[in-house]
Amino acid sequence: MTTGQPQLRAHSVIDIHRCRSYCRITMRCLMVFDNLNDIVFMKCDTKFCQHIRKIGIAQDLIKPTENENENCERIDPDLILQIFSPMVTSQRIMNCHFSNRYTSMQCQNGTNIVFDEYLGHLFIYISDKEVSWQQKVLSVSILFIKRICGSDVSLLKYSRRRRFLVSKLLDVWLKRSSEEQCVLIEAVEQLTVSAELSTAALTAAKTAAEKMKTKSAFSRVHVLIMVRQKFLTLYSSRNATDLTAGDTLFLALLAEAIQSVDSEPKDKSDLDVIIVEKDDSLQLENNTPLPRNKINSLLILLGQNGLKLNAVHLSYITDGVPLFIIHEIGNDVFNTSVIDSLTSFCTIQEIQIRGTIDREALKIAYDTVDSSMKKIIDLFKKKNAPFAPTRSVLAIITTLATRWEPLKKKYIEYFKNNDSSSLIAIESSNMNIICSLKDLHHHCMLNESLIDNYTKEAVSEASAMVAVMLRDYTSFFEVKAMNNFTMRSRSTLNINKYLEEFPGLVHFIYVDRMSHRMIAPGLEFASQETLELTKKKVWSMVDFSRQHLRDGHFIVLWKDSTFTYSYFLWFEDQSGTSLKPRVQPIASELFPGILNGDYYEKLIEQCFPRMPKGKVRCFELFCVHLGLATASCVLEHSRRLSATVWEVTGRPSNLLDLF
Repeated sequence: MTTGQPQLRAHSVIDIHRCRSYCRITMRCLMVFDNLNDIVFMKCDTKFCQHIRKIGIAQDLIKPTENENENCERIDPDLILQIFSPMVTSQRIMNCHFSNRYTSMQCQNGTNIVFDEYLGHLFIYISDKEVSWQQKVLSVSILFIKRICGSDVSLLKYSRRRRFLVSKLLDVWLKRSSEEQCVLIEAVEQLTVSAELSTAALTAAKTAAEKMKTKSAFSRVHVLIMVRQKFLTLYSSRNATDLTAGDTLFLALLAEAIQSVDSEPKDKSDLDVIIVEKDDSLQLENNTPLPRNKINSLLILLGQNGLKLNAVHLSYITDGVPLFIIHEIGNDVFNTSVIDSLTSFCTIQEIQIRGTIDREALKIAYDTVDSSMKKIIDLFKKKNAPFAPTRSVLAIITTLATRWEPLKKKYIEYFKNNDSSSLIAIESSNMNIICSLKDLHHHCMLNESLIDNYTKEAVSEASAMVAVMLRDYTSFFEVKAMNNFTMRSRSTLNINKYLEEFPGLVHFIYVDRMSHRMIAPGLEFASQETLELTKKKVWSMVDFSRQHLRDGHFIVLWKDSTFTYSYFLWFEDQSGTSLKPRVQPIASELFPGILNGDYYEKLIEQCFPRMPKGKVRCFELFCVHLGLATASCVLEHSRRLSATVWEVTGRPSNLLDLF
């Protein structure tokens, strides 16, 4: 078991003893509990269901049936609550009263249980994988929920479509991160195409954006075309918020997940929060792309530092080539204020239930709520709402204002008199305001009816226009999309180009961490066994280097019986001159990547404090050489390779200074 501070053994012994009977190796389960310890979301495999039923029968919690195998794909949420409630309660107590929450537990048989929290909700993941990988899964799960549900995690319980979308996003991410290099290292792979096609694609995207601006009220528009997970082109209108590389990678995963969600039956109970995987291999269902004339629209949040509400319209130019038309929706001030209010109220709740009140942290959270609530109420009071409010929305605003004013006075009185006992009396008032904010969040932000028929008509015309303009390239797209070899970059870059100049080089991955664009050659071997061996080694190399990067190591060289591996991360100024970190970074809890925040941006800030943003560039290079390659050979190859790869992309770069 691992906690943030020295462990409290009394709790440790009790909970590990109980969890030993819960789990066994090869099971997988993700659970989300709210602040009342009720299940909001659960995704598990059939082995987990079978094991939990056996525990329930052994403890007389449920009765056995004639054929237990018939029930392996169903599990009662009440049974989960009865079995896991002590562990969840213990975690709450450790966090709230001791500020020393569990981060992980390990059972005697090797099963690991990891924990994380978001907006008062407890996330638990159970598997036999390494703790660091399971923590990564939880991190990505929270990211998907943020983007799909915003600041209202409870939507997972009441919206079947959003619940299944989160579930399928996890399936897609787990599958693609084990197959696609760009998803594994979280970068955007540029599809190398002719200048003619590049120009045609950009022109089509620009034309679609202009059509959206003239046919609808939305002027902040992005048009993105991809070939599966590979980036082809993006056009953004001048006043649109930048679409980040993390957004692009997320959208590629989203396109694949949406196809599965639409195939789900629609007549099941919305309160059924258990999602059981059909088998233990996490293979996705046979997803056929949406019909090319069908447009799937949904509201999600995009962005890196501050998430903004966007309408995403997905269609297909041809099989495997998704077209995204994206436009910002609603009022930024209103949307941000609702999200900030909900987030800060959850922070206030966490602070108030602790034994010792952090008065400074409480004041910061209260000030954020006060400012956000004023903006929300004023927008409607001054009849300056970002949309025509319905009667139900006006009723919510009235209720919100009525509840906030007396609560505000109580907080002001507390900060004036510093009487902690007064906080207990206003705890229920906090919950009432949170309920009103969630209603506002649902009605005014994640409400699909906000995408009106007029907008859908504009999107339909813009999508059809792109399909017509790129009709001549359909055959090329289909070849590129179907050429889905595991290790291929599906570009014109080929490892054979480098074999003569770099003898012993087997594979490399080069990433510009400012744009997060990556270059990797295709691996072409006659033997499938050789390909699988190399793939396994490359995935292991990335995992090993990531562990060392989190510990602050920027250059790592190692070898096994087959290959010699190397990893380099370095910095340059805008002219390409090598820069040495001014501060040695400390070990980080963040995971290298871009899906859940830009790790490399934070790394630059840590290594170069007070340096203006954008003045420092960051690059990564992974190399695989034959085992006979010496360290000096690897260093020299890496140095020259860092310049040579840009012969393909056309961007000049100085040689990597490894010393």
